[in-house]
Amino acid sequence: MERPYDAQIHAAEPRARAVTGDLLAVALGAGLVGGAIGGIAIGAVQAWMARPRGTRVQHFVRHTVTPADTVRASGPSPTGMGPFDRFDESGKRVLSRAQDEAIRQNHNYIGTEHLLAGMLRDGDTLAARALQSLGIDLAKMRTSLEFIIGRGDRSVSPSEITLSPRTKKVIELAIDEARRMRHTHVGAEHILLGLVREGEGIASGIIESLGVSMPILRAKVLELLATSGAPPPASYVTGPPRHGPQWSPFTRFSDRAKRVLAFAQDEAIRMGHTYIGPEHLLLGLGRLAEMADADATMKRIFDTLGITLDRLRAELGKVIPPTGRESLPTEITLSPETKEIVQIVNESGAEGSILPEDLLLAVVREPQSFAAQILARLGATPERVRAAVGE
Repeated sequence: MERPYDAQIHAAEPRARAVTGDLLAVALGAGLVGGAIGGIAIGAVQAWMARPRGTRVQHFVRHTVTPADTVRASGPSPTGMGPFDRFDESGKRVLSRAQDEAIRQNHNYIGTEHLLAGMLRDGDTLAARALQSLGIDLAKMRTSLEFIIGRGDRSVSPSEITLSPRTKKVIELAIDEARRMRHTHVGAEHILLGLVREGEGIASGIIESLGVSMPILRAKVLELLATSGAPPPASYVTGPPRHGPQWSPFTRFSDRAKRVLAFAQDEAIRMGHTYIGPEHLLLGLGRLAEMADADATMKRIFDTLGITLDRLRAELGKVIPPTGRESLPTEITLSPETKEIVQIVNESGAEGSILPEDLLLAVVREPQSFAAQILARLGATPERVRAAVGE
């Protein structure tokens, strides 16, 4: 249902706060990290949100899963085993309950978010204990899932359910985790480690939005494995490589910077725009400064500059008014100017994570850019911005 822009903002803000600190934004931000990307030419943000029809999965029998209910690949592996033959009962239950969650939401695919919900439904597993010990529970997970994606328009049958590409990748990584740990089975804990290693889907965004980073979650799982008497061998290496298939232009982005990207996408969607431009990044930075649990550094910068989110929105609305309809997340792409900003911050000589302050400095690097001119009209010249940041 289409709503006017201002009414939509006011309607969404209380709901966003109810999802523990703008959960939508962080989850979307994690999605922006998705996929192997050639250079900086990012095709579109929507890849993480796509629902391609992939490997058809058989109905995972609800509540009780027996070996006969195991999902099979379309053909046998060279060893004669399907990819799910090594899954133990906890691993099978995760898949079964993930499918239940997809059906419950009228989704015709199993995404990483459904896997996470499936893990949380089985409270006796090591994976569920790791998540719950860090404050991640099923109620928060379901609330965020409905808020971010929403329910489908029609009910779906088990025969319609497919595995999303990210979920297939998580399963591959789960099998690899078990192999590297020299475990003979693939359990819920390996699926969780696979989800952490994939680290780019909606589920990882929800986890991070609840204040839990992927390294912290991974460490918790390994800690519980050790105390349960099944520690990984000394040869086990944690963490993905710094470069390679899992690298993207957003790899170095801090959680705070990812949140800015997510807010920017949300602003573009609300305004009915099909791209994220530097002006949307600017609004994302403003939202970071003014959200319920305000980012202290960005709030200080915006207070120093004397600018507010409302003033930014008003100034932008004078030249690019909202269209009066929402864009779909699958329509959103990064503008060439925003791709250039991402490239600038990645090519900077600074070591470590990319911060929101780096994005702000990149936005005003070209004084003639649209976003820099919006700031300048509000008295925040590039010189003042750099001084406020403390460059």
